[in-house]
Amino acid sequence: MTLRVWITVLAIGSGSVVGGCSGKSETTAPVAQPPVSTAPAAGGAPSAPAPVAATAKPAIDPAHPETKWIGTIPYDVFYDQPLVVASDTTPVSGAAPAPAQASTSAPATTASSPSEPADPAVTPAPSKGSTPAVESGRNDWGKIIPLDLALEAVKVARTEMNASLQTVPKYNAGLITIQQNAALMGMLAIVIAEHPEAANWKAKAKYVRDLCSEIQGKATEKGGAAKQATSDLFEQITTILDGGSPPEKESQDSVPYVEVADRSEMMKIIDKTMNHLKSNIGDAKRMKEQANEVTRDLSVLRALGVMMSDPSYDAADNPEYQTYTKAFIDGAALGVEAVKTDKFDEFQTALNRLNTSCNDCHPKFRSQDSGN
Repeated sequence: MTLRVWITVLAIGSGSVVGGCSGKSETTAPVAQPPVSTAPAAGGAPSAPAPVAATAKPAIDPAHPETKWIGTIPYDVFYDQPLVVASDTTPVSGAAPAPAQASTSAPATTASSPSEPADPAVTPAPSKGSTPAVESGRNDWGKIIPLDLALEAVKVARTEMNASLQTVPKYNAGLITIQQNAALMGMLAIVIAEHPEAANWKAKAKYVRDLCSEIQGKATEKGGAAKQATSDLFEQITTILDGGSPPEKESQDSVPYVEVADRSEMMKIIDKTMNHLKSNIGDAKRMKEQANEVTRDLSVLRALGVMMSDPSYDAADNPEYQTYTKAFIDGAALGVEAVKTDKFDEFQTALNRLNTSCNDCHPKFRSQDSGN
């Protein structure tokens, strides 16, 4: 017998005992209707409970004067909130829920159904289907490097290159700087062209990519003629970056990474960036002061690691090579997180991982790149 049925039996019993004692059913009616007797019948609505204490004097047990009584039944066998208890349909001992409860929960189940449309406020990343089918272009750059950091890295490279093109002597002295910045801008142009976010020159990024490749071919000799040829190409790049029109020449929408991003140039950029981080970020205070710059540099390293793991590169199908590149990518990601959480020890650990992955990889695979 369930608890509620037992309480109802007690309630009925209390009514008959009290009524028998008084002999006046009209004066003891409130006592004969204890709170639990107001539970609704099937499909019916509950009635308000009658005030018991106001119409009957409870008996007192001399041994327990603190206990209230209704007739010969202790008052504490009744619930304090009978209407709440009566309306509770929670299953007991594995019993099935009442039909009413099942029907009220149905909308919640329907709302969470997988067939429901996605939240219109959440815009999925654009499909890469618009990119021609080549070996490259399968990376979700939005998760690898924020667009604003990629654009900022292009701006820094542009500024350094511009400084080296002011005069012939500066050009002659800055050939390496020009070549590395042109290489980096070309690589980042690939990233920006494939990035899910929009940039004002994203549609023209392919021209920046190709012009940077041309600069790398021109800025190999010293002298006024080479300087002028390089400056002309650089001026076309700045025109595009500033919102102007690209040059009137053919440019493929997408090419394999290896045709633009030479791996040996990547290594030089990585080496330069890591040396800068090691020598300039020597403590937690400095890391916090330069948080944006450090995050940008580490994000660029991560992007280069992803790029060099592309199938278009030699040895990319070698599991050992992929293990090293993954370690490099993970190390850069750890460094970004360390800066975000202001944990200098983890930042140093990240730099060590980056360095270790390079040192382990170079003896086995660096010789495959020309000039190394």
